[in-house]
Amino acid sequence: MHARRDSAAGIRFLAAVKEGRGLKPSARAAGIGKETGYRWLREAFLALRDEGLSVEQAAAELGYCSPLMVDWERQRPGPRGRHHLAVDAGVEDAFWRRFAGGDSIGAATRAAGVGRSTGYRWWRGRYGQLRKQGLTARAAALRLRIPTPLARQWEDQRRRADEHARREREALERRALRTSARHAEELTRRRAPRSDVLARDTRYWELMRAGLSNTAASTILGVHRKTGARIRARRHQQTAPPSRPTERSSRYLSLRERLQIADLLRLDYSIRVIAAELGRYPSTIKRELDRHRDEHGRYLPHHADHVAAQQRRRPRQHKLIAHPRLRTLVQRKLNRCWSPDEISGWLRRTYPTDPTMWLCPETIYRALLVPGGQGLHKRYCRKLRTGRRIRKSRWLTRSGHGAAVRDMTMIDQRPAEVETKQQAGHWEGDLILGVGCASAMMTLRERTTQYGIVINLPVDHTAETVNAAATAAFAPLPAHMKRTLTWDQGVEMARHRELARATGVAIYFAERCSPWQRGANENYNGLLRQYFPKGTDLSVHTDAHVAAVMHELNTRPRKGLNYDTPAARFRAEMRSPSLPPSHG
Repeated sequence: MHARRDSAAGIRFLAAVKEGRGLKPSARAAGIGKETGYRWLREAFLALRDEGLSVEQAAAELGYCSPLMVDWERQRPGPRGRHHLAVDAGVEDAFWRRFAGGDSIGAATRAAGVGRSTGYRWWRGRYGQLRKQGLTARAAALRLRIPTPLARQWEDQRRRADEHARREREALERRALRTSARHAEELTRRRAPRSDVLARDTRYWELMRAGLSNTAASTILGVHRKTGARIRARRHQQTAPPSRPTERSSRYLSLRERLQIADLLRLDYSIRVIAAELGRYPSTIKRELDRHRDEHGRYLPHHADHVAAQQRRRPRQHKLIAHPRLRTLVQRKLNRCWSPDEISGWLRRTYPTDPTMWLCPETIYRALLVPGGQGLHKRYCRKLRTGRRIRKSRWLTRSGHGAAVRDMTMIDQRPAEVETKQQAGHWEGDLILGVGCASAMMTLRERTTQYGIVINLPVDHTAETVNAAATAAFAPLPAHMKRTLTWDQGVEMARHRELARATGVAIYFAERCSPWQRGANENYNGLLRQYFPKGTDLSVHTDAHVAAVMHELNTRPRKGLNYDTPAARFRAEMRSPSLPPSHG
């Protein structure tokens, strides 16, 4: 059985020819014989000609030009098929005119002067053409007046042929994947020089270093002087075999993997399939292709490996060390308790055209928290929200269970527009507690603008006290800025109906032990804990100090606001109320 041109070897061979490697080297790289490669070139050329390309265009598409293309063109079948089945175009047209006029297949063939088998072949071929054009089996059968049993038989045969072709394609794809790794391994395998050639070259240079001429050294070795000249031209002056290359970390793509990527790209596999075959992430393959494609969109694996090796050897200085001005700005913002993400967003917004002043949040975290991190002193760790000097992936928090609150309206009954954050006036609330749960602060955060309100409760945090504080907080706000309030099921909300009547705010309750349902408020509480740590007495803080902290947090840029400040967004919403979403 002949090897197919659309097999993995055929695709590799034609791709190598198009890259300009020549017939013999391409056949050798694909693992086939020269004659097989020649046959595939001829088949590919004729297929391109059948698609409408000229001889010159077909040769350019193949990347191969040969005088034999004239013979290939001469042997090309005509538009009516193979020569022994070819019929004059007028005869077939006459057949179809008689058939369209209502004649049967037998009458139309007799009128056209051809055999019944020829007319039957044309009839069935036209059915296949109509099906390829998108007509249904029923419509094609009606147009060609095909009897229902015969149309069903042709359709079954067509379906079986399509299924067979699909299975063949899948088998070829599986074989291509299986052979891809082996093909890349063969391309990367170092060809060790023959031992006798290596010994001869070593002896030649020993004689040359002893002062002999090229002719004398060649005579002693028993080789022609031109052979000695070639040895000298290659400059094989080393007597020891070349040292082994430095082992590369598995974190980086190897040359074998890059060759396999190029091979699978030629075979038209997707990035995800290539990544799965190599055991890499799709993003790794995507970045590799984006970095190392040439101006024509081709991926060159050897060039990519060379460039990657050069970049790895390039010494790099930490950005915070190389740019003192940037380091000073980062330190100033950390001193003001800005988070790394807020610093990163502020830098990009302040210096949009100066990439040297941009910094990734992870760079700041690594400089502070990773052992051996450079660029920032470890004392700035205390300015982070957690205050930790090392990273801790995740930790468990204890969930308390407050007393039952009656007549609650749960969060699943809250209006849908609250989730979209397109409409201002929807708040989330909670308490942060001091040492011994004696003192507390009430926190409110608006979901759309991320504006926060903090009220100190130094004496107690009963339902009556919380209601009074919340009523005072909502009093100066216009109606469109106090639509809903979402709280947890704490006992401080036991008198929530009175609070709703006093403020006009609809109150909803999150599920028990579900802080993520009030994510905006939980985030705000975390920010406040930088200023009011857990386990401390909150009653010692004055109202002026609490107001100053609230102002500082509301004037910090936020990523969710495109690094605008909550205070600016809140003022804008106060002036121009956002319209309710349309349901039309």
